[in-house]
Amino acid sequence: MKKLRKGLLFSLLSSFFIGIILVMYISGDPIVALMDVAGWVFFVTSCLGHAALFCMVAFLLFYLPWIIMKRRMVATGLLVGCVSMIGILAFINMQVYKIYRFHINGFIINMLSDPKAAGDIFDFDAQLLLTEALMLCGIVVACMALWWAAGWMNQRIGKRTTIALSVLLGASLLVANVIHIYGAFVLKPSVLQSARLVPYYFPLSASSLMQKMGFERKVMTVSGGMNGSGTLCYPLHPIKVDTARAQRPNILFILIDSWSKRALTKECMPQLFQLAHEEQWYDNHVSCSNGTRYAMFGMFTGVQPYYWTAFEAGRVSPVLVDQLLAADYQFEAFPSATLENPPFHRVLFQNVPQLRTSTEGKSAFERDQRIKDDLIAHLPELKKQSKPFFSFIFFDLLHAYSLPKKLLNRFQPSWEFGDFTKLNNDMDPTPFWNLYRNSAYQVDLMVGELIARLKALDMYDNTLIFITGDHAQEYNENHKNYWGHNSNFSTYQIGVPLIIHEPGKQPRRYQHRTTHYDFVPTIMTNCLGVTNEVSDYSAGRLISDTTPRLWHFVGNELRYAFLVEGDTILTKEGGGWIEVTDAQLNPVDNYHISPRQFDKTIKSLNRYFK
Repeated sequence: MKKLRKGLLFSLLSSFFIGIILVMYISGDPIVALMDVAGWVFFVTSCLGHAALFCMVAFLLFYLPWIIMKRRMVATGLLVGCVSMIGILAFINMQVYKIYRFHINGFIINMLSDPKAAGDIFDFDAQLLLTEALMLCGIVVACMALWWAAGWMNQRIGKRTTIALSVLLGASLLVANVIHIYGAFVLKPSVLQSARLVPYYFPLSASSLMQKMGFERKVMTVSGGMNGSGTLCYPLHPIKVDTARAQRPNILFILIDSWSKRALTKECMPQLFQLAHEEQWYDNHVSCSNGTRYAMFGMFTGVQPYYWTAFEAGRVSPVLVDQLLAADYQFEAFPSATLENPPFHRVLFQNVPQLRTSTEGKSAFERDQRIKDDLIAHLPELKKQSKPFFSFIFFDLLHAYSLPKKLLNRFQPSWEFGDFTKLNNDMDPTPFWNLYRNSAYQVDLMVGELIARLKALDMYDNTLIFITGDHAQEYNENHKNYWGHNSNFSTYQIGVPLIIHEPGKQPRRYQHRTTHYDFVPTIMTNCLGVTNEVSDYSAGRLISDTTPRLWHFVGNELRYAFLVEGDTILTKEGGGWIEVTDAQLNPVDNYHISPRQFDKTIKSLNRYFK
């Protein structure tokens, strides 16, 4: 029993030791300027609680079984060795985070597996190696000292002290999660942004539940202004405008949720297919995510969805939206699905007055019809006013599959609804695909009606129109049993059509790679007269720029990928490992990442962090 308690004491003491290493992550980080009492309590308790989880797992897996089998030396060696390794990894990870602002993952491991290649960006000189070795040895020595201390305490203290230490660490875990639930609900910056520092830490949130329970959401803000506050410096420099270059046309975004490029055919979407041949057709366009939340974020901010949490916690408004409002645009939204979940109204459109966030209707088909009718009815009023407008209309039918049965006859055989229980790798996708095509045909009619009305009111030729999807929709095209979206980053989930009506431009079909990040700089430069370097506020380029978009970021801060040469997909999974596949999701073995390119890409990715 004493041996068992000694191992438990060692694990408890080690939790405090590892927790101290984790607390050191905040040293020198810009988040310090935002920290308040609640933020510090959360951060310290989250470090202690998170460390305790790792150490207790080590105790249960590497000590307890061997002690039960009376293999004391083996149990001791495994536990002390495991905790030492946790401490070493925590310390090395702290160094990685301070360089790249993310924790050790497969990208770093891939590079370090080739020391010669890693030497291209890391300066492993003799003094550095000696210093690092001494630090890591110090961690091992500290863990051995903790084992001695646990034995000393085991002989001199009672059960109450052991219980007290256990309760303290358990309370730390509980307190951290309770504070995070509150912080996530009110978007408290000190809580949300400090949580990023703790490696692979996923505290609890319950915002939807709290709203259902009747709690009032009073969103907290960062003192000192909006943009550039907290941990962000976005834009990098104040926006400058040459009013003589500002054309200020009307701008209309027509967004189609889950729009597959395969649907843009003469048979399926005849009006948009014809329009594509009459306008600027960008046939190699990709989204910045495989889901709506992050695709919309990249589209309206011009930066990677990697920044979602920082924007939300810091109450940072997209520069595009702010510049449109500053240029006296009337900003209007016509959403089929709500803009409150995901919270686009709070993250993307927080500064837009009287924003429409929802539309009534029993189905997506009814709501899509209503937003189309509402915008068409509003066009004469928009035409009469003296100032330009920015409107976006967001159709949801292709995502929801809610067509009336009488409208399912164009493509047969067709399912009547999306029966996801039947999906498997061997099934014939035709009935499901035909349900999608029947839905796409109805969306095509709605968009065609809207375009026709713009032309009838003589508004078409002075309106810049973007027609695209937030992300695509897969129907097992790669034969890997993937359906829908949000599951991989192949072209069947991120490749979407893009048609642009730019008054005065001749019809043309473009093959160079374009991205959702390109919308912001194109509008800011060509329409609003912004003279800043694009890199000041966007990860994109002008839509006309044919320069290759190498290392294109897709996804979010937890699970993301880079598309590199030939659309090879480097996916960082939520657990930290990477998966390398070709464009068809076939595994690529023995892939080595270019350290120089990786270093350049990650530093560019992080450039809006202070």
